[in-house]
Amino acid sequence: MEKAPGCAPGSTRGGAESPLDAICLSESDKTAVLTLIREEIISKEIEANEWKRKYEGSRQEVLEMRKIVAEYEKTIAQMIEDEQRTNMTSQKSLQQLTMEKEQALSDLNSVERSLSDLFRRYENLKGVLEGFKKNEEALKKCAQDYLNRVKQEEQRYQALKIHAEEKLDKANEEIAQVRTKAKAESAALHAGLRKEQMKVESLERTLQQKVISSLSLAFLAGEDCLKFTLCSSWNWVKATAIVVQNIHLMHT
Repeated sequence: MEKAPGCAPGSTRGGAESPLDAICLSESDKTAVLTLIREEIISKEIEANEWKRKYEGSRQEVLEMRKIVAEYEKTIAQMIEDEQRTNMTSQKSLQQLTMEKEQALSDLNSVERSLSDLFRRYENLKGVLEGFKKNEEALKKCAQDYLNRVKQEEQRYQALKIHAEEKLDKANEEIAQVRTKAKAESAALHAGLRKEQMKVESLERTLQQKVISSLSLAFLAGEDCLKFTLCSSWNWVKATAIVVQNIHLMHT
Protein backbone atom coordinates (compact mmCIF):
# COMPACT_ATOMS: atom_id res chain seq x y z
CA MET A 1 0.00 0.00 0.00
CA GLU A 2 1.37 3.40 -0.97
CA LYS A 3 2.07 5.86 1.88
CA ALA A 4 1.27 9.47 1.55
CA PRO A 5 4.24 11.87 1.86
CA GLY A 6 4.82 13.88 4.94
CA CYS A 7 2.93 11.53 7.00
CA ALA A 8 3.21 11.45 10.75
CA PRO A 9 1.15 9.87 13.57
CA GLY A 10 -0.88 12.16 15.81
CA SER A 11 -3.89 12.43 18.08
CA THR A 12 -7.37 13.16 16.87
CA ARG A 13 -9.66 15.75 18.39
CA GLY A 14 -10.94 15.10 21.89
CA GLY A 15 -7.83 13.12 22.91
CA ALA A 16 -9.04 9.72 21.48
CA GLU A 17 -6.65 7.85 19.24
CA SER A 18 -7.82 7.35 15.67
CA PRO A 19 -7.35 4.00 13.84
CA LEU A 20 -5.32 5.81 11.16
CA ASP A 21 -3.03 7.76 13.58
CA ALA A 22 -0.41 4.97 13.36
CA ILE A 23 -0.46 4.92 9.52
CA CYS A 24 -0.50 7.39 6.67
CA LEU A 25 -2.76 6.63 3.72
CA SER A 26 -3.11 8.33 0.38
CA GLU A 27 -6.53 9.64 -0.64
CA SER A 28 -7.01 6.73 -3.08
CA ASP A 29 -6.09 4.18 -0.37
CA LYS A 30 -8.54 5.69 2.12
CA THR A 31 -11.27 5.65 -0.53
CA ALA A 32 -10.49 1.98 -1.29
CA VAL A 33 -10.59 1.08 2.43
CA LEU A 34 -13.93 2.84 2.92
CA THR A 35 -15.33 1.12 -0.18
CA LEU A 36 -14.29 -2.32 1.13
CA ILE A 37 -15.84 -1.54 4.52
CA ARG A 38 -19.12 -0.41 2.91
CA GLU A 39 -19.21 -3.58 0.79
CA GLU A 40 -18.60 -5.70 3.91
CA ILE A 41 -21.35 -3.84 5.77
CA ILE A 42 -23.80 -4.37 2.89
CA SER A 43 -22.84 -8.07 2.76
CA LYS A 44 -23.37 -8.43 6.51
CA GLU A 45 -26.72 -6.62 6.29
CA ILE A 46 -27.83 -9.00 3.52
CA GLU A 47 -26.69 -11.97 5.59
CA ALA A 48 -28.47 -10.60 8.67
CA ASN A 49 -31.68 -10.12 6.69
CA GLU A 50 -31.36 -13.70 5.38
CA TRP A 51 -30.97 -15.02 8.91
CA LYS A 52 -33.92 -12.90 9.99
CA ARG A 53 -36.00 -14.34 7.15
CA LYS A 54 -34.98 -17.87 8.18
CA TYR A 55 -35.81 -17.01 11.78
CA GLU A 56 -39.30 -15.83 10.81
CA GLY A 57 -39.78 -18.93 8.65
CA SER A 58 -38.69 -21.23 11.46
CA ARG A 59 -40.91 -19.40 13.91
CA GLN A 60 -43.88 -19.93 11.60
CA GLU A 61 -42.95 -23.59 11.31
CA VAL A 62 -42.84 -23.86 15.11
CA LEU A 63 -46.25 -22.24 15.36
CA GLU A 64 -47.61 -24.64 12.75
CA MET A 65 -46.06 -27.58 14.57
CA ARG A 66 -47.56 -26.38 17.83
CA LYS A 67 -50.91 -26.25 16.10
CA ILE A 68 -50.32 -29.78 14.83
CA VAL A 69 -49.34 -30.91 18.33
CA ALA A 70 -52.44 -29.27 19.72
CA GLU A 71 -54.49 -31.10 17.11
CA TYR A 72 -52.70 -34.32 18.06
CA GLU A 73 -53.46 -33.68 21.71
CA LYS A 74 -57.08 -33.03 20.89
CA THR A 75 -57.16 -36.15 18.75
CA ILE A 76 -55.49 -38.18 21.49
CA ALA A 77 -57.92 -36.84 24.05
CA GLN A 78 -60.73 -37.74 21.73
CA MET A 79 -59.15 -41.13 21.16
CA ILE A 80 -58.88 -41.64 24.92
CA GLU A 81 -62.55 -40.90 25.28
CA ASP A 82 -63.33 -43.26 22.43
CA GLU A 83 -60.92 -45.86 23.73
CA GLN A 84 -63.34 -46.89 26.40
CA ARG A 85 -65.73 -47.80 23.67
CA THR A 86 -63.25 -49.37 21.25
CA ASN A 87 -61.41 -52.68 21.05
CA MET A 88 -57.70 -53.57 21.00
CA THR A 89 -57.29 -52.06 17.57
CA SER A 90 -58.19 -48.67 19.00
CA GLN A 91 -55.59 -49.20 21.73
CA LYS A 92 -52.93 -49.81 19.09
CA SER A 93 -53.99 -46.69 17.28
CA LEU A 94 -53.71 -44.76 20.54
CA GLN A 95 -50.20 -46.04 21.09
CA GLN A 96 -49.27 -45.04 17.56
CA LEU A 97 -50.65 -41.57 18.08
CA THR A 98 -48.78 -41.31 21.39
CA MET A 99 -45.54 -42.19 19.62
CA GLU A 100 -46.28 -39.64 16.94
CA LYS A 101 -46.95 -37.07 19.64
CA GLU A 102 -43.64 -37.82 21.33
CA GLN A 103 -41.88 -37.60 18.00
CA ALA A 104 -43.60 -34.32 17.26
CA LEU A 105 -42.55 -32.97 20.67
CA SER A 106 -38.99 -34.11 20.02
CA ASP A 107 -39.04 -32.41 16.64
CA LEU A 108 -40.46 -29.29 18.25
CA ASN A 109 -37.67 -29.22 20.85
CA SER A 110 -35.10 -29.65 18.10
CA VAL A 111 -36.61 -26.81 16.10
CA GLU A 112 -36.69 -24.59 19.20
CA ARG A 113 -33.00 -25.31 19.87
CA SER A 114 -32.18 -24.50 16.25
CA LEU A 115 -34.26 -21.36 16.49
CA SER A 116 -32.42 -20.31 19.66
CA ASP A 117 -29.06 -20.90 17.99
CA LEU A 118 -30.22 -18.98 14.94
CA PHE A 119 -31.33 -16.06 17.10
CA ARG A 120 -27.99 -16.05 18.93
CA ARG A 121 -26.10 -15.97 15.64
CA TYR A 122 -28.35 -13.18 14.46
CA GLU A 123 -27.55 -11.11 17.58
CA ASN A 124 -23.80 -11.73 17.10
CA LEU A 125 -24.05 -10.72 13.47
CA LYS A 126 -25.92 -7.56 14.44
CA GLY A 127 -23.14 -6.67 16.90
CA VAL A 128 -20.50 -7.18 14.19
CA LEU A 129 -22.51 -4.99 11.84
CA GLU A 130 -22.72 -2.22 14.44
CA GLY A 131 -18.95 -2.48 14.95
CA PHE A 132 -18.37 -2.04 11.20
CA LYS A 133 -20.59 1.03 11.19
CA LYS A 134 -18.68 2.56 14.12
CA ASN A 135 -15.35 1.83 12.39
CA GLU A 136 -16.63 3.46 9.21
CA GLU A 137 -17.55 6.63 11.11
CA ALA A 138 -14.13 6.67 12.82
CA LEU A 139 -12.36 6.22 9.47
CA LYS A 140 -14.43 8.99 7.90
CA LYS A 141 -13.56 11.35 10.73
CA CYS A 142 -9.88 10.39 10.57
CA ALA A 143 -9.83 10.88 6.80
CA GLN A 144 -11.45 14.32 7.15
CA ASP A 145 -8.93 15.32 9.83
CA TYR A 146 -6.12 14.14 7.57
CA LEU A 147 -7.46 16.21 4.65
CA ASN A 148 -7.74 19.26 6.90
CA ARG A 149 -4.13 18.83 8.03
CA VAL A 150 -3.00 18.48 4.41
CA LYS A 151 -4.79 21.72 3.49
CA GLN A 152 -3.18 23.52 6.43
CA GLU A 153 0.27 22.24 5.44
CA GLU A 154 -0.33 23.34 1.84
CA GLN A 155 -1.27 26.84 3.00
CA ARG A 156 1.78 26.96 5.24
CA TYR A 157 4.00 25.78 2.39
CA GLN A 158 2.64 28.46 0.06
CA ALA A 159 3.26 31.15 2.70
CA LEU A 160 6.82 29.91 3.28
CA LYS A 161 7.40 29.72 -0.47
CA ILE A 162 6.27 33.33 -0.98
CA HIS A 163 8.41 34.49 1.96
CA ALA A 164 11.45 32.58 0.64
CA GLU A 165 10.98 34.04 -2.85
CA GLU A 166 10.81 37.55 -1.41
CA LYS A 167 13.99 36.92 0.62
CA LEU A 168 15.71 35.45 -2.46
CA ASP A 169 14.77 38.45 -4.62
CA LYS A 170 16.03 40.83 -1.95
CA ALA A 171 19.27 38.84 -1.59
CA ASN A 172 19.79 38.87 -5.38
CA GLU A 173 19.31 42.64 -5.42
CA GLU A 174 21.80 43.07 -2.57
CA ILE A 175 24.31 40.76 -4.33
CA ALA A 176 23.94 42.75 -7.55
CA GLN A 177 24.52 46.01 -5.64
CA VAL A 178 27.58 44.55 -3.88
CA ARG A 179 28.99 43.30 -7.19
CA THR A 180 28.45 46.70 -8.83
CA LYS A 181 30.07 48.47 -5.89
CA ALA A 182 32.95 45.96 -5.85
CA LYS A 183 33.54 46.46 -9.58
CA ALA A 184 33.58 50.24 -9.11
CA GLU A 185 35.97 50.00 -6.14
CA SER A 186 38.18 47.52 -8.03
CA ALA A 187 38.35 49.86 -11.03
CA ALA A 188 39.23 52.77 -8.73
CA LEU A 189 41.92 50.71 -6.98
CA HIS A 190 43.40 49.62 -10.30
CA ALA A 191 43.45 53.22 -11.49
CA GLY A 192 45.12 54.37 -8.24
CA LEU A 193 47.62 51.52 -8.41
CA ARG A 194 48.47 52.36 -11.99
CA LYS A 195 48.96 56.00 -11.01
CA GLU A 196 51.28 55.06 -8.13
CA GLN A 197 53.18 52.65 -10.38
CA MET A 198 53.75 55.50 -12.81
CA LYS A 199 54.99 57.65 -9.91
CA VAL A 200 57.37 54.88 -8.82
CA GLU A 201 58.67 54.45 -12.35
CA SER A 202 59.18 58.22 -12.56
CA LEU A 203 61.04 58.23 -9.21
CA GLU A 204 63.21 55.30 -10.35
CA ARG A 205 64.14 57.11 -13.53
CA THR A 206 64.89 60.31 -11.59
CA LEU A 207 66.96 58.30 -9.11
CA GLN A 208 68.97 56.69 -11.88
CA GLN A 209 69.63 60.07 -13.48
CA LYS A 210 70.71 61.61 -10.15
CA VAL A 211 72.98 58.67 -9.31
CA ILE A 212 74.61 58.79 -12.72
CA SER A 213 75.01 62.57 -12.52
CA SER A 214 76.46 62.40 -8.99
CA LEU A 215 78.88 59.65 -9.95
CA SER A 216 80.02 61.59 -12.98
CA LEU A 217 80.71 64.71 -10.92
CA ALA A 218 82.40 62.71 -8.15
CA PHE A 219 84.60 60.92 -10.65
CA LEU A 220 85.73 64.26 -12.00
CA ALA A 221 86.31 65.65 -8.48
CA GLY A 222 88.53 62.83 -7.26
CA GLU A 223 88.64 59.52 -5.33
CA ASP A 224 87.56 60.87 -1.91
CA CYS A 225 84.66 62.75 -3.38
CA LEU A 226 83.70 59.62 -5.34
CA LYS A 227 83.59 57.51 -2.16
CA PHE A 228 81.49 60.12 -0.35
CA THR A 229 79.15 60.40 -3.31
CA LEU A 230 78.79 56.64 -3.56
CA CYS A 231 77.94 56.38 0.17
CA SER A 232 75.45 59.24 -0.01
CA SER A 233 73.91 57.90 -3.20
CA TRP A 234 73.57 54.46 -1.67
CA ASN A 235 71.79 55.85 1.41
CA TRP A 236 69.53 57.89 -0.81
CA VAL A 237 68.76 54.81 -2.93
CA LYS A 238 67.83 52.81 0.17
CA ALA A 239 65.57 55.58 1.42
CA THR A 240 63.92 55.83 -1.96
CA ALA A 241 63.44 52.04 -2.05
CA ILE A 242 61.76 52.17 1.37
CA VAL A 243 59.39 54.88 0.15
CA VAL A 244 58.55 52.85 -2.96
CA GLN A 245 57.96 49.74 -0.83
CA ASN A 246 55.62 51.65 1.47
CA ILE A 247 53.70 52.92 -1.54
CA HIS A 248 53.28 49.32 -2.76
CA LEU A 249 52.12 48.21 0.71
CA MET A 250 49.54 50.98 0.83
CA HIS A 251 47.94 49.71 -2.39
CA THR A 252 48.01 45.96 -1.66
